Amino acid sequence: MPAARARWLSLRDCFDLALGRNLDIQIEHLNTTIAHANLSGAYGAYIPTFSADARHEFVSQPGDFDSQKFNPDFPYELNADRIGSSLAGALPFGLSYDLSAFGREDNARTDFRGGNPNDVAVFPGGIRSTNNYFSDARLDLQQHLLRDFWIDADRERLLLNRKDLKISEQALRFQIMKTLLAVELSYYDLIAAREDVRVQEKTLELRQQLVAETRRRVEVGDLPPLDSDQAETQLQNTLTALTAAREALVTRQNGLKSLLTDNFRDWADVDLEPADALLAIQAELNRSAGFLSALKNRPDLIEARVAIEKSDVVVQYRKNQLFPTLDLVGRYGGLGVDTSPGTSFNDALSFYNQQYFYGVVVSFPLYNLKERSDYRASKAYKQIAQLQLKKAEDDVLLQVADFVNRAQSRFSQVASTRKARAYAEAALAAEQKKLQNGLSTSFVVLELQEVLTAARTAEVQAMVDYNKALAQLAFAEGATLERNHLTVDLK
Repeated sequence: MPAARARWLSLRDCFDLALGRNLDIQIEHLNTTIAHANLSGAYGAYIPTFSADARHEFVSQPGDFDSQKFNPDFPYELNADRIGSSLAGALPFGLSYDLSAFGREDNARTDFRGGNPNDVAVFPGGIRSTNNYFSDARLDLQQHLLRDFWIDADRERLLLNRKDLKISEQALRFQIMKTLLAVELSYYDLIAAREDVRVQEKTLELRQQLVAETRRRVEVGDLPPLDSDQAETQLQNTLTALTAAREALVTRQNGLKSLLTDNFRDWADVDLEPADALLAIQAELNRSAGFLSALKNRPDLIEARVAIEKSDVVVQYRKNQLFPTLDLVGRYGGLGVDTSPGTSFNDALSFYNQQYFYGVVVSFPLYNLKERSDYRASKAYKQIAQLQLKKAEDDVLLQVADFVNRAQSRFSQVASTRKARAYAEAALAAEQKKLQNGLSTSFVVLELQEVLTAARTAEVQAMVDYNKALAQLAFAEGATLERNHLTVDLK
């Protein structure tokens, strides 16, 4: 196994690494990218569609008998070439349009040779060759007046995608907050694990000194051999505790590493060392201000409010679908027919031969059962979203209240454990002097060493718990980024 290399990191260093390399944040970033793409794609419903076509047709029609005509239908060959284009689309207020134009050339070759000789004589060889150009330019419009007027499926999708983007941005912000909270808690847990190792190492030093002193005094007959056995027992217990503390330290390091990198292998042999000192600075705690901050800033509550806005869009759309279809329709255009293509197109585009129509189209189901059911369901879903928001707000306020109480309690414990540790150090020092003067026993000294170890551990844990409580309170208030002087650009 390669030797571990130490790397000292401050809490801010850990934040910077997590913001750039944490996998959960990267995934949520991609979800936001998808939401941006979906919103951009929703605007595609209002982008006009251009189409063009060109084709050639050929018909070889044999002669046929027609009971309504004096002469039979003569056989003919028809070559037709057509070219056209259109520009069609829709506007956000329920108007659809189709601007189109096409031109067609017809070349016919009619065979009169099987008919009246007089007709045959008119055309050279009995074959009539004719050609003609037909052009058409038009604008078709359809305007919804009731159903699909103020909202339709495309506009619903667009509005919902806008809301989804807002939700995705808040989800990203919330994931960043959760990751930073996890980093901060892991950082303090690492400090606690590192301090626990140091406490156990100090205890080991005391145990070793006591064993050496006890052995010396047993050898000169000042103490019974049992005292040496007791001291050795406690020494071995401390070695066991130190081994467990070092194992816990490695576990805490790995937990923090998993939050800071997207490639654990590169960090496997790194020995993380917390560079920040463990301090317990009294913070000003205001539960009422915390309530206001949480209700305003918590991303998950903002998400819940946007979810209600999404429900409003769906309710609006479902209500619109209850109306019958009432559409204004119309067309205006021009036709051109001539043996010259230029004249044909000019006549069509100048509307020399006009064509138009306008009217109203009404349609409705005899009983719109599905639309009424969908509308009732959409209102129920909105009520669910409102209740979920209310529940989420209550849960968040409860978190704030709990963490305010916890932070106050943990800070008071910092002071009491600090005093307890100082008293334990003084008591042990006094008892060790008494032992040296033959006025105490190693058993009492061992007990006081245990008390000191517990006091030192309790003091460290109280400081760690206090800082963790402050971090959890900031998260509950939605102030994790502000507390750590971080800004996140979600655009």
